[in-house]
Amino acid sequence: MDESEFTASTPESAKAPAERPPFSRLVIWGFVISCVSLFVFGFIGAMGAVISAQGFRAAARGRVRGKGLGIAGFVIGTAGFVYWAIVFLMSRPG
Repeated sequence: MDESEFTASTPESAKAPAERPPFSRLVIWGFVISCVSLFVFGFIGAMGAVISAQGFRAAARGRVRGKGLGIAGFVIGTAGFVYWAIVFLMSRPG
């Protein structure tokens, strides 16, 4: 059997799957910074949220993976920032 005959009769599902794009480093770093901000210093949560949002935009364009982690990093970073801002403002005397 000739190779051209084999490839012509091979169903589409039997072909190798397309290679997945790499995971976004921005999304990973944004998520990590956002999580750390919950325990260490909440104001860096804003930085984590911004980095996660940038990574999410890259993932939404399809260049990299990590949209869900980008959303989680953004939400956690924003929540951490707001929480620590409220704690800071409430703890000030007077």
